Amino acid sequence: MKYAIGAILGVAFFAWAFSLCSPAGKNKTGHEYMPDMYHPVSLEANQYSAYYWNHWDDKSTFTKSQLAQPRGKVNGSIPRGYTAAYYGQDMDYVHGKNAGNAISAPVNGEAPFYYTNTEDDRLRCEQEMVNNPFPITKAGLERAKPLYNVYCGICHGDKGDGQGALVTATDKYPVQPKNLIGDDMIAAGNGRFYFAMMYGKNVMGGYSDKLSFEERWEVMHYIRSLQAKAKNLEYSETANTLSNVEKPAKGEATGASRTAPPPPPPAPQ
Repeated sequence: MKYAIGAILGVAFFAWAFSLCSPAGKNKTGHEYMPDMYHPVSLEANQYSAYYWNHWDDKSTFTKSQLAQPRGKVNGSIPRGYTAAYYGQDMDYVHGKNAGNAISAPVNGEAPFYYTNTEDDRLRCEQEMVNNPFPITKAGLERAKPLYNVYCGICHGDKGDGQGALVTATDKYPVQPKNLIGDDMIAAGNGRFYFAMMYGKNVMGGYSDKLSFEERWEVMHYIRSLQAKAKNLEYSETANTLSNVEKPAKGEATGASRTAPPPPPPAPQ
């Protein structure tokens, strides 16, 4: 009897010992008699575990909701494979059109923007950012259409008339979105649109982290094409009868001139 009990206990002990060395699989690291880095336990991104022991003071402490937010790029940094760009730069040079063996590099979204979110700087931006640095192209308008529909059309409407799905689907929308095809917005300078994309306006949030430098200007081209369509004018890579500002890639801009707003008054000394 004692032999049988000992045998049972012995089998149970060895079964328990072998279970400690169970193999790893899927999300299970398994058990090892002497664990080492052969089966490391990886940490998940944005994991809150042990966070309390990994900060300096209360100012460096973040809530779970803050840690769950997507991380943006470091301001001023340039992702690998991209190049820096700024308003007024020769974009043909950036896209490698200056030489036969030059390389076209995608433009970094972190382009400098030397305007603060104030009404004076908004007027100054509209006065100074006049020309669209990218020509009107068929490919650019096609790329801009889905971007406009996602980020702009939901409020401003597919036609740009301010009748987006969020407005027409309910009568409780807090504010009427701007009619982008109105005469005031047709006459508005490109800087006014760009400033709104960067900082937002009223209940509209900014899109500086959603649209790259080139995408902002392409979306602006698409908005101008909606304005031209509303006025039965042409806005394409072969002609621009809406204004004499935006240049078609293969044609001329023969539309009406667009007058920049007066500069803001100087700040009191």
